Amino acid sequence: MTTASAARDAPEATGPARPGGYFPGFEILRAIAAAMVVVHHADNLAGGVRHGLAHELAAVGDSGVAVFFVLSGFLIYRPFAAAHLAGRRGQRAVAFWWRRVLRIVPAYWVVLSTFWALGSFRLGDDWWRYYLFVQSYSRETALGGVVQAWSLCTEMSFYLLVPAFAALLARLGGRGLRARVGVQLGAIAVLFASAFVAREAIERVAPSYRGLSFQWLPMNLDLFASGMALAVVSAWAAHDERLRSRLDALARWAEPWWLAALALFTWYAVAVGPAASFEVGYVGWFWQRRQLVLAAMTLLLLVPAVFGPSERRGLRAVWSIRPLAWVGTVSYGLYLWHFDWMKRAIPHTDAFGATSWPGWFRSPDLAASVPLLLAVGFGVGLVFAAASWYLLEQPLQRFKGLLDPVPLRRSGPDPEASRTASGALGGPGPAR
Repeated sequence: MTTASAARDAPEATGPARPGGYFPGFEILRAIAAAMVVVHHADNLAGGVRHGLAHELAAVGDSGVAVFFVLSGFLIYRPFAAAHLAGRRGQRAVAFWWRRVLRIVPAYWVVLSTFWALGSFRLGDDWWRYYLFVQSYSRETALGGVVQAWSLCTEMSFYLLVPAFAALLARLGGRGLRARVGVQLGAIAVLFASAFVAREAIERVAPSYRGLSFQWLPMNLDLFASGMALAVVSAWAAHDERLRSRLDALARWAEPWWLAALALFTWYAVAVGPAASFEVGYVGWFWQRRQLVLAAMTLLLLVPAVFGPSERRGLRAVWSIRPLAWVGTVSYGLYLWHFDWMKRAIPHTDAFGATSWPGWFRSPDLAASVPLLLAVGFGVGLVFAAASWYLLEQPLQRFKGLLDPVPLRRSGPDPEASRTASGALGGPGPAR
């Protein structure tokens, strides 16, 4: 999942790295990440033995979740980093959590309730775990319900961590911009390294939990930390014109960065491939290498979307393709809805041989057709994603500023109070 939803309110979550405080390339990255997951699930549901580069790429398409995690690390943490580097107070934890709950929870609950009512899965007596995002911590419920929602559990854990982490660094302070940058990057480096330690600890101390723990935040902290580090550098560049110009020059052409990301991903798909299973696959160097490769691949995608010229020429012209940007806009809904609709397209019988649902494709050949499953995943998935966005997700955003502090009226202008009233996090003010 990961979570396609990470900071959908991007103009507010990002800072003034570009005119208007918006990173247009991020919509395309969200669309790419969601598409990777849809392709992976279609290939997986089709079953059978297939060969070729397309299948090898699809087999590791679940890496789209890692892209969401790195994106989330950047978008969620950048306002906190920007506030710290500017010597301002960061967003209040309660207001931050309210925005995250409003963005994530209602849409997920609708999807979970809909497919539970349709009989796509049974939640049993532990139904509450799925609604509270704690299903990933029990062997009985892990990967149950809306399967891909395990990434939402990881995201929610990250949201709980961020305000406390930011508050700790604010206390550590640092005199001057460079000192604060050093504090930020040093602490994030600790987070990054802790993921490797956590994975090694699970393997040595509790190896039977490998297949469960890959869903937990500590095992994925390096992915979030990668995005957080880039967020700090981006916020730093907003204060340092010399650094900004160097980074812009480095990312002048997006093509080499994205080609390098594609080459790295292709090498990984062909030379390494997916885990044989969750229990035996996530182990040793395979697990560590997977995280390193996916973090590096996503950073290669992000750099030209964060730095470089704002003119949309060359590869950046892709960012102006409205249908692709729209898919990025509704990507959270696509991520949530697509898989269970694809599953319902295939006839399903339970352990006792009873038919749970007849499926839409009765022919075994059609049921095993990747193109048909992709048509369901993208076609039906996008229809429901659009309905979710326009009827639920977008309307709810009008309440996101509900718990923001109300600025006190003063007799004279106060720049700091004005910044707080307008968001104070490097972007436009919250909708009141």
